[in-house]
Amino acid sequence: MRKISDLFYGRGEDDFETTESFVLLFRSWAANGFLPKIPKRIVDIIHQIICWFCIFTCPVWYFAGLIDMMDDLPITLILSNLGVAINCIVLPLKAIYIKVHMNHLYDVHLLFKRLDERYQTSEEKIQIRESVKISTRIFAACFTLYWFYGIASGLVPLFAHEYPHGSRFPFIDWLPEGNFQYWLHSIVEMLYLQYLLHLQSTNDSFPAVYIHNIRTHIRLLTDRVSRLGLDPDLSDQQNLEELVDCIVSHQEILVISDTVGSILSLTTFFQFTVYAVLISVCMLNMFIFGDLKVKVNTLLYLIPVIWQTVPTCYESSMLQTDCTKFPEAIFHCNWLALDKRCHKLIIYFMQRSQEEICFTAIKLFQINLGTNLSIAKFSFTLYTFIKEMGLDTHYNQQ
Repeated sequence: MRKISDLFYGRGEDDFETTESFVLLFRSWAANGFLPKIPKRIVDIIHQIICWFCIFTCPVWYFAGLIDMMDDLPITLILSNLGVAINCIVLPLKAIYIKVHMNHLYDVHLLFKRLDERYQTSEEKIQIRESVKISTRIFAACFTLYWFYGIASGLVPLFAHEYPHGSRFPFIDWLPEGNFQYWLHSIVEMLYLQYLLHLQSTNDSFPAVYIHNIRTHIRLLTDRVSRLGLDPDLSDQQNLEELVDCIVSHQEILVISDTVGSILSLTTFFQFTVYAVLISVCMLNMFIFGDLKVKVNTLLYLIPVIWQTVPTCYESSMLQTDCTKFPEAIFHCNWLALDKRCHKLIIYFMQRSQEEICFTAIKLFQINLGTNLSIAKFSFTLYTFIKEMGLDTHYNQQ
């Protein structure tokens, strides 16, 4: 087992495997109570019960606190707490869906191992090493941004002797008011939020990590196909076997894409829905109601909100670009040096390869940077509509 620093920097004498890109993801899911599927120890059972209790009840606690303090809080804090509460609605849905389909991700790992066995040259191994390094950094960046927001948003209200996010914890809030009750509530709320952010960062980063590794194997297969017919030492039968193996590799990549796409389809749809609402709420807080302090706090919150979808959309868009190069590589290979059997297979292979690997959110819209930008434009349109209603003037007159 490699150290996390070795995965992050791509260090180590041994050859890297694609499945090492998912080490941090599965460690994080294990810490969040997702693994193992059937716990055998009492400690693991208690750990999973606590984790899933926190996941299922997070919308209740945050919306209860929001409703309870709505009359006492200014509009800026209400909108800030509303953004966190809205995010908590889809968090249990995403967690359940990923947990149910966890076995499919293990099946994907077996396919990645079979693909790795086909690439033994130093250049190919370097590409796999780079893929592991970048995948680890994607997860680390998401984890760092979320935790930074959690710590910053939790510490700032403490200086004003306020609760970090105004959530409700009945057994703590029933205690007599005082410093003990305040600090106990604040500490529990910060730890609770950090756990939710830890889970959110894992569930939001896994699509980008898997798509990036699919991109790596598409590029490896593209380079491999472009070398068909260039080795004069290979016989016609060996060239045929190499071509057939390339077709099999492409089919396995398609299976991986279908499996990953079926999981991220619904989870990304949830995230897109929340993304549009949260940007609108943040813009209201920044440009209508908030002062300088509120604008800074909202900006800190807006950064992880944007990061929820941007890595996945970026990797998906780049995968579509990589897929366009694949049929060109088949066409420009040295097919004249191959026999007639290979010519028929190449025609089939080229037709099959022209179907781009495209991920969709429940078949409504594609997952790419264009969709991400369209949702941001929709949020701006919604903000403009609310502003034209004169909500800011009405609020300032009160």
